[in-house]
Amino acid sequence: MDMLPENLQTLLTNPTITYLKSHTQETLTTHLSGIRETYIQPYIIAPLSSLLASTSTSAMPDLMQLLILALVLFISLKVLDYARRVIMFWVMLAFRLVFWGSVLGLGFYVYRVGVENAGEGFGARAAAGNGGAGSRGGSGWGGAGTGARGAKKGYNRW
Repeated sequence: MDMLPENLQTLLTNPTITYLKSHTQETLTTHLSGIRETYIQPYIIAPLSSLLASTSTSAMPDLMQLLILALVLFISLKVLDYARRVIMFWVMLAFRLVFWGSVLGLGFYVYRVGVENAGEGFGARAAAGNGGAGSRGGSGWGGAGTGARGAKKGYNRW
């Protein structure tokens, strides 16, 4: 205790701290011994000791068998990891092919019909999803023939 600072020495030599340390240790020992007698002894220690007593020393596995068992376990885990990696590779490849195929298909569609017509098609679909007010010429932002810009195609360009 000589190595501790003075304020910690006085705190640790306080009678309240000393009482709490001794009382806590006694209470903890009582509770742990109760747990040991109630659960650990009858359910863990007794079955293990009877199992070890029933087997003879020649039936116990030796070190070589344990090493072989550990090696088999290690190799099987490596094989399972390899199988997981192979499966994940093919799944990710399929997702990438679908994604890039859709991007190329969308690009080919835009190339075939033109940027303006593709914009019209997507705009008409968006307007149909919103009630169609913009492309049918009703009470939207500009129907067919409204203004100089809307007179050509029937929609407003911004």
